[in-house]
Amino acid sequence: MTATNNVPKFASFRPKPKPAPVPTEESKKNVTPVDVGKEKASRVRAPSPRPAQSPSHRHTSSSQLFFSDRRGDANLLRYGTFDRSGIPVYHRFGQGHVLGLPLDQKIDRHESTSTAISTTPARKRQQRLLTDKRLNKSTHRALRLVNNNLNNNHLVPALNQDFIPITSYNLPGGHGHDQEDDIPRLDYCDMQGHLDVHVPPDPDTFYEPDVDVVVDTEVTKKHSLLARRTKEHPEDIQNWLDLIEHQEAMFSFDRPSEELTASDKAHLAQIRISIYEEALKKTKTDQRSQPRLWRGLLTEARVAWDHAKMASKWKEVLAQHPYSIDLWWLYLDFTQSSFTKFKFEDCRLAFLSCVDALRSSAETISVEIYLHILVRLTSMIYDCGYQELALAIWQANLEYHLMNPDEYQQVGPLSMFEEFWESEAPRIGESKAKGWSSSNALDCQPYESTPLLEAKPSTTPLQDFQRREMDAMRKLQYPGRTCDDVCEDDPFHTVLFSDLEAYLHIIPPGTSAILIVEAFLCFCGLPPLTLLAAHQKEWWSDPLLPHQAARVSDNDCEAAQALHTFEKSPKLSYNSFRMTTKSLFEHSFNLRNERLDPDLLRQVLKLVATRFPDQDSIGQYLLAFESRHFPADACRTAKQLLKTRPSNLRLYNAYSFVESSRGNFDKANQVRSMALSLQKDEMAFATLESLQLYHDWVWQALDRKDPLQALWRLVCPNGKGLEQASTASSPSHESILHTRLLLGERSETGLLHGELEIAVLSTSLLALLIYLVNDSEAGSALEIHQGLIAWMKSHNMSQSIYAELHAQSIADFLAYHATHAAIIKPALIRNALEPLIALFPNNIILLSLYAKNEARFAIDDRVRTILHSSTLRSGELASVDGWIFAIHYEMLRGEVSGSTENTARALYKRATTSSAQYSLDLWIAYLEFEHKQLLKEEARMTKRSKKDGGRDYCADRVRTAMHRIKEAFHNGLSRLPWCKDFIMLAFSPDFERVFEDEEKWKFYKSMHEKEIRLYVDLDEAGQ
Repeated sequence: MTATNNVPKFASFRPKPKPAPVPTEESKKNVTPVDVGKEKASRVRAPSPRPAQSPSHRHTSSSQLFFSDRRGDANLLRYGTFDRSGIPVYHRFGQGHVLGLPLDQKIDRHESTSTAISTTPARKRQQRLLTDKRLNKSTHRALRLVNNNLNNNHLVPALNQDFIPITSYNLPGGHGHDQEDDIPRLDYCDMQGHLDVHVPPDPDTFYEPDVDVVVDTEVTKKHSLLARRTKEHPEDIQNWLDLIEHQEAMFSFDRPSEELTASDKAHLAQIRISIYEEALKKTKTDQRSQPRLWRGLLTEARVAWDHAKMASKWKEVLAQHPYSIDLWWLYLDFTQSSFTKFKFEDCRLAFLSCVDALRSSAETISVEIYLHILVRLTSMIYDCGYQELALAIWQANLEYHLMNPDEYQQVGPLSMFEEFWESEAPRIGESKAKGWSSSNALDCQPYESTPLLEAKPSTTPLQDFQRREMDAMRKLQYPGRTCDDVCEDDPFHTVLFSDLEAYLHIIPPGTSAILIVEAFLCFCGLPPLTLLAAHQKEWWSDPLLPHQAARVSDNDCEAAQALHTFEKSPKLSYNSFRMTTKSLFEHSFNLRNERLDPDLLRQVLKLVATRFPDQDSIGQYLLAFESRHFPADACRTAKQLLKTRPSNLRLYNAYSFVESSRGNFDKANQVRSMALSLQKDEMAFATLESLQLYHDWVWQALDRKDPLQALWRLVCPNGKGLEQASTASSPSHESILHTRLLLGERSETGLLHGELEIAVLSTSLLALLIYLVNDSEAGSALEIHQGLIAWMKSHNMSQSIYAELHAQSIADFLAYHATHAAIIKPALIRNALEPLIALFPNNIILLSLYAKNEARFAIDDRVRTILHSSTLRSGELASVDGWIFAIHYEMLRGEVSGSTENTARALYKRATTSSAQYSLDLWIAYLEFEHKQLLKEEARMTKRSKKDGGRDYCADRVRTAMHRIKEAFHNGLSRLPWCKDFIMLAFSPDFERVFEDEEKWKFYKSMHEKEIRLYVDLDEAGQ
């Protein structure tokens, strides 16, 4: 085997090729140029000869439209794709015309479906997608142009053409194969053995993947995942709630606009209701989760069900879960806001039934819930016109729970209180009132009442009704006495003890004076006390309670100027933030309406502050309220309070703010430095009160634009050593280091002992110290704040009340930096605020600062983006103040920035269809806005009437403006059936030309049907 010539050659063992079949005459005739080309190519590639077709096979393919190929194509396994040379090419023709129809008709691609076609005139102008104004307002689903999957591009038919080609692979030939050069073919000589479909034939024609397709895929995948979780774990309620929440994304991801129409919302509600019903069936054994599911179902049912079905279902649900406070709250909202069935007495009894049910519950109900119910009940009574009864309820509860005689530890017996009330002695809030414990029957004095207006025959009955009714509502605020000369025949003016007895048991005995006073302030529409509590956000964000920020005029020049600068914002009545001492003295203190007397509030606060001297927050609130409404008496009141409590640092701090509000800055500085000097060195940061006083003292110097003085105050926490500030340029390094260590230690101690408010104040002061020492470098100060933010996040407190207070302190620091730094980086302020707004989307302080920072970048319009993406994203979470801020910002931007009356109107419509739709103040602001647009159109018509041809056009615009007012009023009336103030707007002189007398008579009858209290009766014969 060593010789090479002995190796056998195996070529001789190859079988001889079979002889080729003799072609018939028919096959010779069917030879095409393509076959010739194939014959030439076979000489190069030398492929295996194809098996000849049997005559029976040819007969089947020629006599039938299709046949079943059970053997398949062997090239699929060998090369991984079809042989493109064997696929015939079909010609597309017609260009959208339909065979049998005239040539002036073409297929409408937008209206045609998979089951039917719609034609359109061939000469019709095509729709322009970029300039069509009505494109985004269409109600049908948006047409999406989706890129085909590149991996299957050669298999998917061209569905976006005029017709769908039916591809067949068994046809032996075709036409027009000269066009195949544009189609990439499989190269059988390629070493990989398959077509690389990932690489496009022309790189210049490669497009990026469609982002919308990716998003839609993620939405559907998430829906499948959530549905699978509900099947695998049906007992887990959170899986059902996640699936229900995801339905909105499934419903709206392929729609032309994010905003859903009324019919879309009803359809979405039906989908969610069906899922809720399925979840209720699967979780029958879990009685604790059933109320939560019922609450969600009944919330959706308000959109999809009628009133009769809702009332029947509510009766059934409350019988099953009589102690669920969440269900009771939703039921009270339904009873109060249902236009078709609302009546005052039925709504009042529903509130009392709720109190009785919760009182009989085995579980402990918090005092804050009972107080919230009382606030809602009395607010409804007041809005229905029974203002004497509502005020008498609060007077009775304040007297009974706070001013009871000293011999009773909590509350006195009702019989004794009945004697006090029936004696008609001055009650709390009235002039010369001493309180139940100090009053006697001899204190009773005749009440000086102002006479009411008489009927005026020269006016129409409806005009006279409006004039006299509004006069009575202004003058008859206090509950009447039996000796009054006014409204002697009015049974609702005089409030007896029997009318109040049912309301005295709502507040549990032993409730603190702080909570009762704060509930009364919420009823009056005033800001809360400077105490951090969880119930404040629940009370002040209730849309059915007064929100005075909606009444601010959009023509406020001060607000418009403040939008483009970092000066202090106008003193609006926003309450969507954590109240501090500084913000309390900057508040406007607008009452719920102009009829409520400010002296009533002052007398209540004075009497309670005198009775409870240890509650310094009430005294501080009294000074802030007087500095706004009675500035001349504020200093005298502060000195009187300090006489009884000479060592109270909170009162000293409030007194300093009073002096600052009057312009006496030196006196304010003297008050604070004297109060701090009373503290020992080791007690400078020991208490929260001393730290607050020290914090406001430092900021007082910063507000006066004196950073060096602020730095000296930081290193002298007890007020000693400031005499060196006039001689030395800056504090020594040792004193700065000592203060830095002291503040850092106090912050860590506060976090360790759970004194988070102290930790927030210490961190804020430490950041200020670093900022002032490092030549106003904001980055180093923000790093100090980031440390506390990280600690809050690690302890799951990123959205707590203390985290919100810390966010506000960061906003104050950024506002100071933006107004005093030599170089301002808007990106630094933006990047610092955006994460905070994501955590607290309704905080007005954060939103205001963000709007001012972005005012110079009107093109980007980031404020609109962040409002619509966070603050107004969820209708359930968006507060009334959040909507009001968005509307005011839209009005103040101006037409140059893209804001018009149409954009503001669109925001009003969105707000009045969200969870804020039951806010009286929001609807009144909406009507006032439309009324201003009417006045503008009337003024334009007056100018155009002097010219020829312009009056008709302006008259149409005036009629359109009137129609908008009517539409807004009727929509508001359907959601506010209990609000007398809103209905009375139709009778006001401003809307005299809008509403006809016939409509006003209908409104008057509606108030009678709903048992709304009226002082003046109209004779229907005078119609």
